[in-house]
Amino acid sequence: MARRACFPSNLTGMYRMHAKLLITYVLLVAALSGLACTPAVLAEPASAASSLEITHTEVQYALIKGRLVDGYLSQPAKKQKGAPGLILIHMWWGLNQHMRDLADQLAQQGYVVLAVDLFNGHTTRNPTEAAHLADIADANPITTLSNLEQAVSYMTAKQDVNNLGVIGWSFGGRWAFRIASDLPQDFNALAVFYAAPYTEPSQLASLRMPILAFFGGRDPFVPAEVVSKFQWAAGLASATLAIHIYPDASAAFDDPDSTAYNHRDAEDAWRQLDAFLASNLKQN
Repeated sequence: MARRACFPSNLTGMYRMHAKLLITYVLLVAALSGLACTPAVLAEPASAASSLEITHTEVQYALIKGRLVDGYLSQPAKKQKGAPGLILIHMWWGLNQHMRDLADQLAQQGYVVLAVDLFNGHTTRNPTEAAHLADIADANPITTLSNLEQAVSYMTAKQDVNNLGVIGWSFGGRWAFRIASDLPQDFNALAVFYAAPYTEPSQLASLRMPILAFFGGRDPFVPAEVVSKFQWAAGLASATLAIHIYPDASAAFDDPDSTAYNHRDAEDAWRQLDAFLASNLKQN
């Protein structure tokens, strides 16, 4: 059961240190488990019984240095004009099948969902490669921000969404904070999973949209003191923040391909996310 409580640009060096720690952690867990992991089923949406028929396709939503960027668009088959929209920002594994599955699940709930790609089409399950890809994106913030800014424009102009939210996981969560800070007027909701959060009131001052954050109590990369400082800073900044901490969870507790996957916590987080998004994006 979750405990409930009502990166900035200078984090690159810290993130690299965390990346090295995470590589060691992932390899150790894999070794202890004999490299065996029982495939897990994605948590079903709380309102699965009313899931909509959807369509999905690869789309080109941005142009970066003369190169078109492909993303994954999933939406209700009978999309209504001014439907709510979501931008998903992947973990350091890249825009993989898990992210596409999440986009489809959210589309079944009535959202127009764009899963972006910050890694130029690269995906991996190798922690060393993942850290390298994340380093490249972090070392080129202007390019990465342009990618996300064009994703926002694509959703508002080409997909004609009404209310727009952004969700990011870990590496992607840090960039969700960043794009929501840079374009606060464009977002009606921000959700992050086990991402290193802002910890200064000045960093949170522009975030006027409601924020939902999930953390694992056993996550060595976002320890309890960082989460507490996040909550403290949000209070001083008068940010609307809800935090859910799963005491027995670590990072990637909702990723079926991870040895850290926890079905119970993933299911609960999905229910919390479903209610949060409906409350902030489906209300006109």
